[in-house]
Amino acid sequence: MVFEVERTAATATINAERTTLAILGASAVVCLSVPFFVNTDRIMTGMLLGAGTISAGLFGLSAQISESKEKIYQSLNKAELKALKQHLQGEAVYDNITTGIAAKRKVAAYINKLPVQERMRFMAEYGLQGLVVLPEPPAKPTAPRPGIPNPEIADIDETEVQEIVNPDVSANLQAIAQAYPKYIRLDPNWIDELCIAASHQNMSQRSNHHFYFAGGTQSGKSTLAGVLINKIAARSHGAAAVVGSDPKDGVTRWLCKFSRKFDGMETLGQWVTFATTLIDKRKEAIATGGTDPMPELFLVQDEVDSVYGGGKGFPGKVSKKQAEQLQALWNYMIKFTAGLKCHGIFMGQSPLSGATGFSRPELKNVCFIAMGQTASYILDNPKDFINVKAEVLQVLQHTCELLDEAGTRYALVVPTRSNPFVALIPEFEIAQMEQKPPQDTTKAEESVDWYEAIKEWADILGRRPTPDELKQAWNKLTGQQLNDKGVSLLMEHLGYTN
Repeated sequence: MVFEVERTAATATINAERTTLAILGASAVVCLSVPFFVNTDRIMTGMLLGAGTISAGLFGLSAQISESKEKIYQSLNKAELKALKQHLQGEAVYDNITTGIAAKRKVAAYINKLPVQERMRFMAEYGLQGLVVLPEPPAKPTAPRPGIPNPEIADIDETEVQEIVNPDVSANLQAIAQAYPKYIRLDPNWIDELCIAASHQNMSQRSNHHFYFAGGTQSGKSTLAGVLINKIAARSHGAAAVVGSDPKDGVTRWLCKFSRKFDGMETLGQWVTFATTLIDKRKEAIATGGTDPMPELFLVQDEVDSVYGGGKGFPGKVSKKQAEQLQALWNYMIKFTAGLKCHGIFMGQSPLSGATGFSRPELKNVCFIAMGQTASYILDNPKDFINVKAEVLQVLQHTCELLDEAGTRYALVVPTRSNPFVALIPEFEIAQMEQKPPQDTTKAEESVDWYEAIKEWADILGRRPTPDELKQAWNKLTGQQLNDKGVSLLMEHLGYTN
């Protein structure tokens, strides 16, 4: 043991000192007591008493010296005993761990003999990830499957294309999805389900009012946000309005048509004022018995974490005061606009509250969608985002690992009123969703309902336009210059009566 050498060396010294003390003590006793029991002459008696006194003195001195060494010796004994105890404890822990490992390996060997469809369940139940053998994914097909159209020349069916895009993980995912259908979604219908819940005309049954998309650059946030906006807008009663802030100066490729968009960080102040005004106008309209049903309004904020900057803004572009104003607007959207058919659409790279300003209670009122690697980060740090059993958390983590390895596009979705789930992101027909300018201008003008366009503009304006504003708007849309009588007829047609 660690103290054995020192203790062994000290033992010989201690034993010698103990023998010496015994001899000195005995000599002192004998020399001092002999004159009392034996008749001796005067000289002999003096010599015996002198020798006894010297022996007693040496005994006392040696005892003092030996006392400190005895203490050291006792300390070495105690240290050796403690070290032995720790060694035995370590051996016990080692035996316990190795026994547990051996037991898990034995259980895994048994599970590997079971049918494949049963293995996932027991692997998650007993925490045997990496020990249970799952089926290998099939090899990638070199050509489209028979009966599935070539997506480059034919209309794309989301379900069929998804089967082509992600064949590597389909076998493993099918087994997991069958065992946990609420938490693993392989079908594209989850997008429509979110949109239907967000656009339900019965407001008491509506959920997912607002959305936060978190993911890295080129993760598909803007694409998915545009899809959801279009799908919800398609169910709107009346023309939906989309107003947003794109701090990147219009670089983002959006799939939705904006009624008004504020490009660049220098327009953030205008965006806050305009968005707040739109919300307040809606509140006034409802309070005074305004138009019902009311169309959907989308308020879109891109690059949330960049412009907020942890409450400090963006150096040289967004001040701390502006960051606080933006955070106030976002909180206002989340807390007070759900009943106004307003949808806050937020996007950013970081999902953390310190970077975005969104607290945990606020995120509970937002449908949270984390893309790709960001989803894996959330599952590794779930405290502020999801609350599921450990078994389900392990399943979600394992699913994300499979999808990451296969390079598959996916998202972790946390709706406001249902279970979180990991879902595949379908391939969208972007060419059909993008709004392109008509090639035949004459035919396009004949098909445009200018009155409806003016109504949409007035809805975005949030108030009744003045005659001069109507003249300018009509001239911009049609190229025609209205006189006073024409303005009166237009106002009458729009329903603006005195």
